[in-house]
Amino acid sequence: MLIDADGAVAGRLAAFVAKKALSGETVVIVNAEKAVISGNPKSVTLKYFNKRSVQNKANPEKSMKTPRRPDLFLKKMIAGMLPKSPRGAKAEKSVKAFLGVPREYENQKASKPVKTTEKLGASFITLKQLCANLGWNKKF
Repeated sequence: MLIDADGAVAGRLAAFVAKKALSGETVVIVNAEKAVISGNPKSVTLKYFNKRSVQNKANPEKSMKTPRRPDLFLKKMIAGMLPKSPRGAKAEKSVKAFLGVPREYENQKASKPVKTTEKLGASFITLKQLCANLGWNKKF
C-alpha cells in the first residue's frame, strides 16, 4: 500500500499505518516530511526538545533520543503504536518511509486515507519544520 503523507495528521497516519502493518500489509509512506502535527508550533517543538532533559537530568547521554530526520521521526511514531512483541517487530519491518517520492514509486498512485490540514482548521507544524527546529541540518 502506497500512502502520501502530504498534509496528513501524523498521529492519525501512524495509527492507520500501524493497523495495516499488523494485518500483514507492506506499507510505503512517501513525502514523510510533509506530515503535520497539530497544535501551537512553539509548544510542539518545545515538547520534543525537552523530552531529552526530562527523562534523565543526571546524564543526558543516557536519556531517550528523538530522531531528527522526518522519515525516521514518523517511523518512530508508528513503532510506538505497535505492540512490543515478535508480531509488532515484524509489522515494524514492513513499514517504509521516504523523504519525497523515490523513482520506483513515481508512477504509482498514492492514497490519502486520513484527515489532512485542509479539514483540520487549526495551527500545525510540519515534520520538516519540527525536525529542523530539533537540529536536522539537511536542506530538502
